[in-house]
Amino acid sequence: MSPVLRHDSIETTHTQEEPSHGSNAPSPPRPALRTDTGSSKPHKSKDHRVSFFSRIMGGKKKENHDTIPDDASISEQRPEGHDAEVFSPIMRHTEFGLAQPQIPNYIRVRTRHSRKRKHFDTLFLAQELMGDNQPLHNVTSRRRSAVTMPDPDTAWAAEFSKDGKYLATAGNDKIVRIWAVISTPEERQSELRRSSDSSAGAVNTAAIFHSRPIREYRGHSSTILDLSWSKNNFLLSSSMDKTVRLWHVTRAECLCTFKHSDYVPTICFHPKDDRFFLAGSLDCKLRLWSIPEKHVAYWSQLPNMITAVSFTPDGKHAIAGCSDGSCLFYETEGMRYQTQVRVKSAQSKHAQGAKITGIHSFQHPPNTSNGDTKLLITSNDSRVRLYNFRDKSLEMKMKGTVNNSCQIRASLSDDGRYICCGSEDKRAYLWPLDFLDGEDPSKRPVEHFQAHDSMVTCVRFAPAKTRNLLARSSDPIFDLCCPPSGTSTNRDGADSESSSRNATEAGGSSAPSLVRHKSESPSRTQQARCSHHSGNIIVTASQTGTIKVFRQDCAAKYRLPRSNSYKRLSSLHLSKHSNSLRNKRSAHSLQSGRDSTSTQAPSDRILSWRQ
Repeated sequence: MSPVLRHDSIETTHTQEEPSHGSNAPSPPRPALRTDTGSSKPHKSKDHRVSFFSRIMGGKKKENHDTIPDDASISEQRPEGHDAEVFSPIMRHTEFGLAQPQIPNYIRVRTRHSRKRKHFDTLFLAQELMGDNQPLHNVTSRRRSAVTMPDPDTAWAAEFSKDGKYLATAGNDKIVRIWAVISTPEERQSELRRSSDSSAGAVNTAAIFHSRPIREYRGHSSTILDLSWSKNNFLLSSSMDKTVRLWHVTRAECLCTFKHSDYVPTICFHPKDDRFFLAGSLDCKLRLWSIPEKHVAYWSQLPNMITAVSFTPDGKHAIAGCSDGSCLFYETEGMRYQTQVRVKSAQSKHAQGAKITGIHSFQHPPNTSNGDTKLLITSNDSRVRLYNFRDKSLEMKMKGTVNNSCQIRASLSDDGRYICCGSEDKRAYLWPLDFLDGEDPSKRPVEHFQAHDSMVTCVRFAPAKTRNLLARSSDPIFDLCCPPSGTSTNRDGADSESSSRNATEAGGSSAPSLVRHKSESPSRTQQARCSHHSGNIIVTASQTGTIKVFRQDCAAKYRLPRSNSYKRLSSLHLSKHSNSLRNKRSAHSLQSGRDSTSTQAPSDRILSWRQ
């Protein structure tokens, strides 16, 4: 059960004084809800009778089925996500070079209302993260006990920084951990050596993060419930100790503490101005805090306990979700009430809706000035709903996840293509956001996989900036899609030199290879490959505190399955690796020089915000 729920029935008295410019929300008539229709009946199986001679002689169809397995039978043979081993191929070279291009052990991904093609058919376990004070499990061990008891290390929150460089996690152990993305070849080489020293032959070549957190922030005295990053890498953490704390990745200590009169289950930085943040508390007060002044700028009294907050992408409106399923809208300036909607099922016999556990606002299509603002609202009736902010209409309802009593929140990939959410049934759920002509809106296709042996408390997509950083680190998956400077691959994965030679011998009639030359600008095909749109990274957190990192193998069609092809590419790569590494180092140093001040807050701001 969610730690927030355990407090819902307890009456509390509030003695904290607020500024005089507060406001009380009126109680307008509840808006009408759209009724969801559509039901599917199970398909009755037919009894196909077989003749006496067919039973004796057998049939050719059965032979073909046994000898040539289809995609469904291959998927059945895959391990579950919680049972999978971390992708750790045997390295043939002691120094960092080309890892043997083995095919990862893809996990089993199931579908409901499936389309013809799975989006996440090539998903594999890439890494498992554990804190320094947590029991370090063998990442390659098999399934642990299926009976999971309440764990003091439960992770309730996981959020990527806006620049994609960091992942923050927190939960029951009261510690905020910051994990850094591997972004240079030198960092990957260091991680490979560390991994090889602690394992017998197998090393984690497809890791995304450094194996140990770069920061472990201590200061909270109770469970941490939520995290929020600003555009300048400030980090907020809210807790059941009735405080919100401010951190920055460049500092080891807490910068400031904001005290409340009750639990603070939800917080959100202002998207445009990180001097302000929104905090929702179980004392039913929505507060807009000013960080430089260290006091509440505006506040509003709500009729119920606040369990989720968010800003619209432009920062002009604040949104609060409550324990009774009501979602209220305010103008950020002055915290002036506008309207509200009731989040509940049309078939529900109860007037009160389910508790809102998460609100995520975004622009769709992303990175456009004329797009619509959408609201992704998660609630404790095991539903994820998509609303249009303009008219507050319900556009889509996602089913499948089990979320009856926990503070599980759905989120969106930064390219706006997928919705993800954890679940109490130990699975991670993924919905495509696109629509197809003639598709039943009540039967949204969903893909899901069992990620842990316990409840999945959080699922997050890594932003595109994380993939871009990872691509600079000699990542073995991304380098197969977009080879580093000095090496290249064709569509079949063969090396460019052999491809050019074969093309010359054949009179130049063969298909052109995807070759990158230093003097040539990348083509559209190369740009598409190097953006790694199908190389999604999914982070999941569990009730036992384990953080797992799953990767989508975007290099599946470029991979070299044969050993002789590997030997050719390996020799080519080793001969050119020193030049490639030198080029990457130079490019990284120049880029880091340009980006050194793009996301870091000035030191005087950090010092001035300290208590």
